[in-house]
Amino acid sequence: MERLKESPLESIDDMENVIRKAERSETVKLSSEAISKRHGALKDAARLQALVSIARNSAEKILMLQNSSNIEIVLQELCSYAPGLTSVRLNKSININNEVISRRKALLPAKDKMIASDNQHYAEIVRGRSIDLCCISGAERQYLSPLFSNKNSQAVRDSSLMTKTMVAIFKQINQREFNHLEGDLIEAFGIFGCELFKNTQEHALRDQHDRPYIEHVEGMIASWKDQSSETYKKDFMGHPRLSQYWNDNVLTSVDGTKKTLRCMEVSFFDTGPGLVGRAFGTSIDAASEKDALIKCIGKNFSTKSESGAGNGYPTILNQLSKVGGLIRIRSGNQCLFNCFDRDKHGFWTQEQSLEAAKQQQTQYLMNFDNWTNKSLGSTSGTVVSILVPLRKDSGQRTLL
Repeated sequence: MERLKESPLESIDDMENVIRKAERSETVKLSSEAISKRHGALKDAARLQALVSIARNSAEKILMLQNSSNIEIVLQELCSYAPGLTSVRLNKSININNEVISRRKALLPAKDKMIASDNQHYAEIVRGRSIDLCCISGAERQYLSPLFSNKNSQAVRDSSLMTKTMVAIFKQINQREFNHLEGDLIEAFGIFGCELFKNTQEHALRDQHDRPYIEHVEGMIASWKDQSSETYKKDFMGHPRLSQYWNDNVLTSVDGTKKTLRCMEVSFFDTGPGLVGRAFGTSIDAASEKDALIKCIGKNFSTKSESGAGNGYPTILNQLSKVGGLIRIRSGNQCLFNCFDRDKHGFWTQEQSLEAAKQQQTQYLMNFDNWTNKSLGSTSGTVVSILVPLRKDSGQRTLL
């Protein structure tokens, strides 16, 4: 049997190549080390989405791994972090150097992590200034207490409780720098997280044909890192606005030898049919998908019947404008982003009428562009990633 060449998972482009292979139902072989790396929530969630695409498009649903000698260590690493854990759940078995391990056995090392997550013992699950929460279908602790008030899909924490979750996580991954975050931004994360998880529980558990998924995972990753130019800059070269954003926010070391983007990152993910698939089923053609995706993001658009729904994106976008943040959304065939210069925030208040000001604000907050000019494969699931450059001149009022 011909040995498959290992597919790299270092850059965003690498992950997009894997998604295209998965879309063509090609067998993709990976190393466990590549799956389990921690490069920050944005990149790690993109890797998770590539792994979801492999599983969703595979007839056999076997995760193929090579260059992995100690099976026990490999399984522990896979189950210690969201990308690997999600992949194990969505596949039926794991092939490690031609030894096949059942999903049930492969998931056993995740037990302690799930218990600690449910008990909100974040000190036990933080690794490399990164914390992830994974709601694993079929698990005894599927509805984790940081995200759900009760053990059912309709009990997503309200925005105030979700804000407390964000505060606890952000403090755990970097207590010293926590006070440099804007209080309104953290509250916006609570509103946004609440709405996103409600959406996933209503729409990401079934495919676009309304058939229930047996295997599914929803969750989030939060990280606090100094992203080096060597590993991150190339991911920001797909659009002039992206490269400008990188250049505007990168910091140079005192000796001039190292450039880094100092940032907090938060990614929300699911393994469902995608934002457009949730909202419109299969009725949207590829040419209209971008406009449909932007419509899903817009103010007051919601597939939920409850009042007040549909304000999650506008709330977080306004706060990202205030702090000079970035948002990236990968769903279906689309990867969109918007990024902000905090010095421009509020320019719309100079308009003479309230109506004109609102129009300018909406246009600015909804100015989404393509992350890359390359044609993208159709991915499974949705990932929404937020990046906030750390600034020591911002303050935060007490939240608790």
